[in-house]
Amino acid sequence: MPTQRGQFERLTPERHKFTILLFLNNKYRILGPRTLSSFLISGEIKMRSRFKILFFFASISSASAGYIATPESQCSSIDLRNEFNLRMRNQGGISWCFAHAAADNLQYLYRIPEQISAADIAIHYADSDLSKVITFFKRLFSKEDRLTPPQTGFIAKAIKKTIPEGYCPESVFPSDFWTQVDSKTGTHSKVEIMDAILDQFSTLKKVHSGEIKNPEGLAAYYTFEHLDRAGYFELLKNSKQNTLLSNLRAKVCAGERKPYPSLPFSSSFRITGKRVFQRINENLGSHLPVSIDFFSGIFDDYDHYKRKVNDLHTVLLYGRKYDPVAKTCVYLMKNSYGDACNRYDPKIKCDAGYLWFPEGKLYPTLTSTLALKRL
Repeated sequence: MPTQRGQFERLTPERHKFTILLFLNNKYRILGPRTLSSFLISGEIKMRSRFKILFFFASISSASAGYIATPESQCSSIDLRNEFNLRMRNQGGISWCFAHAAADNLQYLYRIPEQISAADIAIHYADSDLSKVITFFKRLFSKEDRLTPPQTGFIAKAIKKTIPEGYCPESVFPSDFWTQVDSKTGTHSKVEIMDAILDQFSTLKKVHSGEIKNPEGLAAYYTFEHLDRAGYFELLKNSKQNTLLSNLRAKVCAGERKPYPSLPFSSSFRITGKRVFQRINENLGSHLPVSIDFFSGIFDDYDHYKRKVNDLHTVLLYGRKYDPVAKTCVYLMKNSYGDACNRYDPKIKCDAGYLWFPEGKLYPTLTSTLALKRL
């Protein structure tokens, strides 16, 4: 039976070829589908041995060369924008796509009128054990990752973690640009979130080294609804790089956090298989969006993209229609790169940041799907 706040189903692998490289105390094991299901539950890693998991990497490829195409009779036109219009998001240069998709999923699920902060979800997710393990190994092998905030994540885990706390409105804690104030002129300017975070990390070091001794020494500072220059300086003074964003989140969202409605829901997470579009259409047919993980290289090269791990991306499928010319079902993707269309391959049909993809093009990019349903 579902809990009041929601229930996450066990991962159910379909017939796939899995290559799982799992490091266990400097040793590794290769896992197949059956063994994998005992390690992955609801997006969390579980161990049934005396070893601790240090890191894992999964490469998934379909065991079948094809998929079951959707007939015209099962591809009626559905556009969820006409039922509940979600504002377009822009994650900028930070890989928090999973948090943007989680925020949109929850806003739609509960019909929350105000936009939910994806930054709040992403920063909270970074405090999870799973995120800490992955971030540790990314930073172990990459000097660049040591200078940036934790990125990437599992949408199911992010949703599960954020619900008990409630949500912080996007208007309170923005996920695209943060407002910087010039201390001398008082001029306000918008700074893309990744640049703003890196700037804060740099200022943090100056505060701790004594180069900046008081609020008046700040050449510029970032302001939020509950954070002025003096408060910002105290935040820097009392934080380390690995706690700054969590402290900022707590300060900014204090008194502004709102509970999610007490409505139970279920979730269905599936590894992509030949029946993937049947499952997608069951949800769209019930007027429910579907989150997908896929390789986003297709955005830049529609016909010759490569399946790179660094290109894994999470978005929402928000509609469908049948293309009588191509004789295929096409799907509406809500991305989180803003509403500009000139950043995509010209062959992709773009509508203010919403993208249309036919089944034949979408299928090779897919790795998994997640659907939420109110009970």
